[in-house]
Amino acid sequence: MSITTIEHFSNEIFYEIFEYFDAYAIFNDFSNLNNRFQLLLNSSLIRLKLDGNYLESKELLHSLRHQILSIHSFDENTTKIISTIKSNLSLFQSLQSLILYSIKSDILSSLFHQLSSLPTFYSLTIDVGTEEQDHANIYQSIFNLPKLKYLNYGTCDYGDIDIVISLPIATDQQKTSIEYFIMSQRSSMKDLFTLLSYTPNVRYLKFLNFIAIDNLNTIEPIKLINLTKLSMIICQMTFDEFEIVIKKMGLNLKILSLNIRHEDMAYLNAKRWEDFLQENLSQLEKFYFIKMVYFSDDYETRMYLGEQNEFSSTFWIERKKWFEYDSESNQLLKSVELEIANVSPERSLKSISISDHIYHALTITQIYHLQISTTISLENLYKILVLLPDIETLTLFRLLFTNPTSITDEELQPLCLLFREKHCQKLSFSDVYQMADVHFLMLICFHVNHLHLHCDDYNHIESFVGLILSHVRSRTDSKLRLLSFTMLKFANDMIEFLTKIIKKNKLLNDFIIEQVNNDVYIKWT
Repeated sequence: MSITTIEHFSNEIFYEIFEYFDAYAIFNDFSNLNNRFQLLLNSSLIRLKLDGNYLESKELLHSLRHQILSIHSFDENTTKIISTIKSNLSLFQSLQSLILYSIKSDILSSLFHQLSSLPTFYSLTIDVGTEEQDHANIYQSIFNLPKLKYLNYGTCDYGDIDIVISLPIATDQQKTSIEYFIMSQRSSMKDLFTLLSYTPNVRYLKFLNFIAIDNLNTIEPIKLINLTKLSMIICQMTFDEFEIVIKKMGLNLKILSLNIRHEDMAYLNAKRWEDFLQENLSQLEKFYFIKMVYFSDDYETRMYLGEQNEFSSTFWIERKKWFEYDSESNQLLKSVELEIANVSPERSLKSISISDHIYHALTITQIYHLQISTTISLENLYKILVLLPDIETLTLFRLLFTNPTSITDEELQPLCLLFREKHCQKLSFSDVYQMADVHFLMLICFHVNHLHLHCDDYNHIESFVGLILSHVRSRTDSKLRLLSFTMLKFANDMIEFLTKIIKKNKLLNDFIIEQVNNDVYIKWT
C-alpha cells in the first residue's frame, strides 16, 4: 500500500518522529486531531522529552510522568519545574536524564535523594552558581546516585572564581559507575584527582584548567585504565606540568584533544611531542591539537624559536590524513592549512596587523593551504598572498569590490600576475553572487589547475559550466583541467545532466565526470 497521507504512517514511525519534539508541542499539535492520536499519545510505549522552558500545565506534567525520558530546563524555570516534580519524582519511573541550569543547592538535596530510587536514571547535567555553594556536598550527593553513567557539572559564572572541593580520596565503597565526566569549573589539579578517585570507570573525561598548578608532587597517581578519550582546555599549565599530569593518570588513551591557551611555546615542539607520545601514549589513535596565541597592544607575543616544519617529520606524516581529489601521493608533506577569520585585527588592536599573525605562524611551519573565511578586498588578498609564497590551495568566502557590478582588468592585474608566478593548484570560492565575482573568476581560473565552486541549484551549475568551459576552450594557455562543484543535494542524474550540457554545446572533447558525496568533478585533458 502506498502512503499518501500522514495518517497512513505506522505507530512506530510516529514514535520516532516524536523523539525530535518536546512533549508539550506534541500534545498541543496532535492530541486533538482524532481518536487515534489520543490513544497513541497515551500509549505506554511512547517516551517523551520535556523542555521545562515551555512548562505550561502542571496537570499535563503529572499525567505524563510515566512517559517522560528527560527534562531540560534553564534559568527561572529550573526552580519552577523542580518544585513541581520533586514531591512525586519517584513516580517518574521512565526518567533517564536531567539537564538543569542555574540551579540552587538548597533544592538539590531532596532532588538527589529521589533520583537515587529511579530504576533507569543515568544522565545528569547541572550548572550551578559558584558563590555560597557547597560543591563538595553536591558532588558527594551526585556520587551516591547508583546508576549514574554521565555527569556534566558546571558553574554558570566560573569567570574568576576558584572552587574548592574538600573531599577525601574515595574508598572502594564510594567508587561510582560514572563513565562520562565533564567538568566546567575552576578547580585545582589536586581537586580534579580527588574527584577522579570516585570515577575509576570513566571512559570520557573533559575538564578546564583555569587555576595555576602549585605542587604536583603532592598529588598521588591514579589508574584510569578505562579512559580512552581525554579532552582538555589548558590555560594555566606548562608543557612540563602537562607531562607530569598525564603520567600520573596511568592512561590507555585512544583519543586526545587539547586546546592550549597557555603561552608556553614548548607545546609547539614537535620532536618533544613525538618522544612523549611514543613513551606514554603509544596506543593513541587520534590527536586533536589547537594552540592559541594571544596578541595585544600592551603585550609582547612570544615566538616559537625552534625549527620550522617540525610537524612534517616521518613520525607525523605517517599519522596524518589528508584528502584532495586527484592529489599526488606526497600531499601529506604539504598538509598545513591556515584559516584567517579576521583580515583586519588593527581595527581593535592598533599596533597589530594580519602580517603579524602570518609571520608568527611562519616561524612554526610553511603554509600550503589558505582558507579566508570572511569577506576580503582584492588589496588585502594580494598582501596576504605575497606573504605566503608556498600556497597551493586558496579557499575564499566572499570578495569585496569597490564596484560590485563591474571590475576592470587593471584592478585585477596585480593578482593575475601573482597567480601566474605562483604554483597555486586549486582555487575554491564559496559565495559567487556578483558580476565582479564572475569577472574575477574568468581572469584567475586560467592560472590554476582546479577550480571549485559552491552552487545553489542545477541552473547555477549549468551557467558556470557553460561560462567557464567556453572560456577555457578559447585559451590555449589555460592550466585549468579540473572543475568541481558542491551542492547540498545532488539528484542521481547529475552526471547525465552535465554530460548532455557539455556535449550539446561542444565544450569539451575528452572528459570524465565523477561524483563524490556532495561534490561533482569534471576532468579533462
